[in-house]
Amino acid sequence: MPPVLVPLLLLMATATLFYILSMRRRTNRLNPPPGPPKDPFIGHLRIMPKTQSGLAFHSWAKIYGDVMQLEVLGQRIVILDTHQAATDLLDKRSSIYSDRPAFPLYDILGASNTSQSPEVYRVYSNSNGGSATTCPDLLGSAPENYIKLMSRFSTSIVVRIATGHQVVSQDDPYLHLSKMVYEAFSRTGRPGGSALDLFPVLRYFPSWFPGAYYAGVARAWKPTVRKLYDYPFDCVQMERETGTAVPSFLLSRLEELDSGTSIIDEEEIKGVVATFFSAGEATTWSVVTLFVLAMVLHPECQKRAQEELDAVVGAARLPHFGDRGSLPYIECILQETLRWHPATPLGIPHRSTQDDFYRGMHIAKGTLVFPNIQAMSLDERVYKDATSFRPERFLPPPLGPAEPPFNCGFGFGRRVCVGLHLADNSLWIAIATILATCTISHALDSDGNEIIPKVEMSDGLASHPNDFACEITARRPAVEGLLEEATQGVEF
Repeated sequence: MPPVLVPLLLLMATATLFYILSMRRRTNRLNPPPGPPKDPFIGHLRIMPKTQSGLAFHSWAKIYGDVMQLEVLGQRIVILDTHQAATDLLDKRSSIYSDRPAFPLYDILGASNTSQSPEVYRVYSNSNGGSATTCPDLLGSAPENYIKLMSRFSTSIVVRIATGHQVVSQDDPYLHLSKMVYEAFSRTGRPGGSALDLFPVLRYFPSWFPGAYYAGVARAWKPTVRKLYDYPFDCVQMERETGTAVPSFLLSRLEELDSGTSIIDEEEIKGVVATFFSAGEATTWSVVTLFVLAMVLHPECQKRAQEELDAVVGAARLPHFGDRGSLPYIECILQETLRWHPATPLGIPHRSTQDDFYRGMHIAKGTLVFPNIQAMSLDERVYKDATSFRPERFLPPPLGPAEPPFNCGFGFGRRVCVGLHLADNSLWIAIATILATCTISHALDSDGNEIIPKVEMSDGLASHPNDFACEITARRPAVEGLLEEATQGVEF
């Protein structure tokens, strides 16, 4: 280590120690939320769960309560384990808890903020081209390719709605861009968990400097992330100029921009679409793949849903958004898939902008607040037999117990996912189209026995099922013709 680094590291260590001690003295004078015993200086760093954080925090909450405070190197973290606590703080006191944490890694990558206005995310209700385009591939593929095709399926839906472009091959530039952006975020580490978050000044140091490695990686991947902002916008703009643009979310925003009726500017439009691509694609992939897994394990649910589709839609066409109100069991399947294993187990982080008191507990300014979505999905006081997949739980009596819809998967308060309507509609049309056209069943081993897949979820900010085997076949001979027709004449 160069000698000049020694005093710098000592200075940083001293500053950290001073900050931790001063924050601890201030907090201890009040009444913070309870939490596990912590170590001097480093707080709960040593016991923080490295995997399945949502489940670990849920087990701790049974001891310390549904509002629990942790501390890591002086940073206070509050975990909200119930929907009631999350609603009380993040919804009813949204003016205090709507700030977003600063993640220097995202800033370096160029993942800028997007508009928080829900109006810009209006969904145009007869778009099912994205899901219809990829269903033929699902029908003609070997079982080992289904997971890859589910990823393409999800990207296709997002691309179709956002830009009007149809993904028709594995070499599509949007698929390549999606893969590269995923790689960029994977290589730069988890936001909030690096030395860069504690010392943002490290972003200006070379990557060989202790603690600055991920900053260097983020700088290297910044052009890739920037392309996510520019490429869709530029493509639709060029198509519009040449008269080849098809109706899409982005085309509508460009027309509003030119007419002076847009509520956001060009850079915000790019940010909206980039967010939809990065977050929407991952969420759609997770939920659609989980839905397929649920249908493999619960063929009775698939049968009931297809009977409902046949009665309402028939065999001569595919479902569209006009059918949604007449397909309550399909709606229940979507709700139960979102609840069964949430795609974002710890939700979207919030940051308190001022001191607050809740149930006599002091939540200090600058505290990171996480709604434990996974814990809320497992709350037996709300959802009976919570670990089981039971879509009928949401049906009204006498068909079901009318348990409340699982509406917390997209966030709370002003940090709610502003693209939730886009995501919700994308998921609904994907599930309805698959059920209308496909039969999902167990794959068979070499001896002809059914392979029973395990429900195993990946870990991280976004969770999805690990690879599993299944079989997907066409429900009827005319399916491919219907899918071909559905890709034509899509309007936004």
